[in-house]
Amino acid sequence: MNPNQSAIPHSPGRRWQLRRPRRLAPLLAGAALVGGLALVPAAPTAWSASGTTTTSVRSGAADAVTPMLDCATLSTLDLTAVPDAPSRVLSAAPVTLGGIAYCDVKGYIAPQTQFDLKLPVATWRGQYVQVGCGGYCGAVPTADANIAPQLSSGCAPVNNGELAIASDNEGHVGSNRFDGLWGKDDPQLRAVFGYSSEHSLAQVSKAVIARYYGQPAAHSFFDGCSDGGREALMEAQRYPADFDGILAGAPALDATDFSGILETWIHRSNTDGTGRQILGTSKLPALHAAVLKACAGPDGLIDDPRTCGFEPASLQCPAGTDSASCLTPAEAGVARAFYSGPADQRGRNLYPGGLPYGSELAWAGWNINPAGDASATNAAQLALNYLKYLDYTKSPADSSTLRDFRFTDESYARLQQGAKLYNATNPDLTAFSRHGGKIILYHGWADQAIPPFGTAAYYRALADTTKDYTAFSRLYMIPGQYHCLAGGNPQATGDLLTPLMSWVQGGQAPGAETFPTFKPTAGQPAALTVQPYNPYLTVGGHGYNNGYRWIGHFH
Repeated sequence: MNPNQSAIPHSPGRRWQLRRPRRLAPLLAGAALVGGLALVPAAPTAWSASGTTTTSVRSGAADAVTPMLDCATLSTLDLTAVPDAPSRVLSAAPVTLGGIAYCDVKGYIAPQTQFDLKLPVATWRGQYVQVGCGGYCGAVPTADANIAPQLSSGCAPVNNGELAIASDNEGHVGSNRFDGLWGKDDPQLRAVFGYSSEHSLAQVSKAVIARYYGQPAAHSFFDGCSDGGREALMEAQRYPADFDGILAGAPALDATDFSGILETWIHRSNTDGTGRQILGTSKLPALHAAVLKACAGPDGLIDDPRTCGFEPASLQCPAGTDSASCLTPAEAGVARAFYSGPADQRGRNLYPGGLPYGSELAWAGWNINPAGDASATNAAQLALNYLKYLDYTKSPADSSTLRDFRFTDESYARLQQGAKLYNATNPDLTAFSRHGGKIILYHGWADQAIPPFGTAAYYRALADTTKDYTAFSRLYMIPGQYHCLAGGNPQATGDLLTPLMSWVQGGQAPGAETFPTFKPTAGQPAALTVQPYNPYLTVGGHGYNNGYRWIGHFH
């Protein structure tokens, strides 16, 4: 099927389904590679630098905890025996961020995962928060910047310097967050990026915290969005004892098909036979206005894009004309392909949905290049780097382009060889729940980067698979919001880390959450009040599954 002649938006198909990854065997310090992959344990315990294991979780400290060691002495810690995370500290020095004094610890986990751990000197109250990374990472998010922007906006413990906070580069140095060259022909680095880096960081951070403060962290949390959301789900699925609370935003949970299929489809749908971009950014305001007119409620928001049936041809220019207020037939075909998502030649879906209605103004940059170079979009770079360097057992020639990919059964099947490394699609969180863990997921309904439909489908699968899912999980689907709530129409901001911490530490289950909006236009709300998502909600006559039929089984 030509991507510009795709099936109608959100048409049912059989192909996309959640996959339960195999549980992988342990990798201890110095262990050999098995089948070319570094394998790690699934149920580790916390470790202190003295070599003592502990599985108990204490209540949070009411008062600030005084460090037992001087910051500089952390540079001499021997961390080479930390299970699953043999590490070295490269530096430990005092820094001041936002008026808060920290001991800033930098180091690496073998073979080369760089990490940064910031330890409050006088304001720590017993909690540890680990921050995820986006894209293909390659840089440590909290290394040289204020830590507050990396976490939920408005979270008092963050702003008051009450948390020990760490992050890592997922095992490699990249030129930017879309660079995948580091993974070329390197199965170990792919495995570290795919699933083990965050577990390793949790182990070494807990070890350093225990030595610095003379006691372990009372509670541990993970906060990540995009690839960080995938990391968050990976922790809940494969390492259920690492964290007490997990915040997973806009997760790239089906990473193989997201990078390999969806992003390739987006690029191919908007290029002609010569590689030139078809739909430009100048048409997006008119397209967005038409979508809102067709589908938005009285407040100007699309509460759920699955209820929208907008047809791009309704905005088509009269024959022989073209202007910024209408779409040419080719441009309408691009919009239709964007909304529908990838399909094979028989119209069967290869991914759970395309770009949601209401996301149009955010297509610039991620899906459409304002300068007209289709190969420079975020989507194209994610796809190309994945297919060239992260997917194949043996990388193809560097001259490969996205034109080489075919939307066929064979291509779909080949991509699945990376599923056990990268995908966080196991819906069974029973072990995490038994550990006492709590998880909050969130996704913007107008996410232009990672469509929200897969998250909604995953949560339904979680509810079907894990008993009493409301006792430990919540999902918030937020109208009008773009990727990771970094923009929207209007933009909203929210703090979901605070309710997560309250749930873990005080047993207060979250309910409706309010997301203040910035610069709302006439008729739009100054804040969005969002109820926890009901995975059994019937929408638009399609049922729970956002317009798709679940066929097959989890495996």
